Amino acid sequence: MASLSIQNIVKQTSFIQELMTLSKVAVASQGGSSYQSLLGQIKGHIQFSVEKIDEALLHREISAADLAVRSRRAYQWLKFLEEDQNLDAHLDSLQRINLFLPAVKTLPRYRRYQVDFLFYHIGSLYKIQGRSSSIEIAAQEGLITAPDSILIALLETALGKPSQINRKKIRDYTFTSAYKASRENLEYLAIPRGSFSRGSVHDLAESFKRVNRAYFNDEIPIPHLVWNNRLTFRKFGHYQWDIDTVMVSRTLDHSQVPEFVVDYVMYHELLHKKLGARQAKSRRLVHTGKFREEEAKFARLKQAQDFINKLSKTLA
Repeated sequence: MASLSIQNIVKQTSFIQELMTLSKVAVASQGGSSYQSLLGQIKGHIQFSVEKIDEALLHREISAADLAVRSRRAYQWLKFLEEDQNLDAHLDSLQRINLFLPAVKTLPRYRRYQVDFLFYHIGSLYKIQGRSSSIEIAAQEGLITAPDSILIALLETALGKPSQINRKKIRDYTFTSAYKASRENLEYLAIPRGSFSRGSVHDLAESFKRVNRAYFNDEIPIPHLVWNNRLTFRKFGHYQWDIDTVMVSRTLDHSQVPEFVVDYVMYHELLHKKLGARQAKSRRLVHTGKFREEEAKFARLKQAQDFINKLSKTLA
């Protein structure tokens, strides 16, 4: 392992994941020396990988923001685990999964498979993938410090019969400050502020300044501002609460899209940040009466909505 290129980030990350499988952690946990040996091996590979990636980024005069998404997430995951407390929490969470897994009431179709479980920097909360002889569950790295009850609810949801109680437990936890802080830290680790806000035509940072000044008296803390790389024709904006991010569709980064249309989408998403959601039984409502009342204050509301509706129909 003498060198590591940027192209090999994902490959090296997969190698490190193989050192932290449930079975290897279980075996190592049976004896103090075995665990310390595994821990030292994992730390060595992580530190080497981060060091070489940092050198490559510096040599190319780029940042993590310039990496492809898969490589960026892999690098951020490694950099996150470079901190001893994060690696300890990661391995502890795998040990807890080993303890909880045998008691999970698994659906019949999963019982003949071996279950593999990993925590990683994924975009979703969790995902499950079937292989020829195993089931792999990948969970968001931000869950490593979750209470036992949340990890058990996650396992029962992924492998057993989903229940409203478990779904609510997990959903409520993702709205806690602890989870949000961890999730946001991972998403923007080693990313210079503002890296994703400048488009080819419109600048989301400038849009935020105009909207914040005009409608919020400059009192809204700036969220992360990101142009979504996917072109869309229905939904043109989104506020992602767990990473405090306003995402705007790349479709609007066009010379024929007026500035006030981008500002309207920005205003709409900032209202979500300001007003949050209202709980109604098992649902979280965001487009409430209060929201619509506030949205109506946008100076060119009808023009902006008409433009977006026309654009949507044209693209569709």
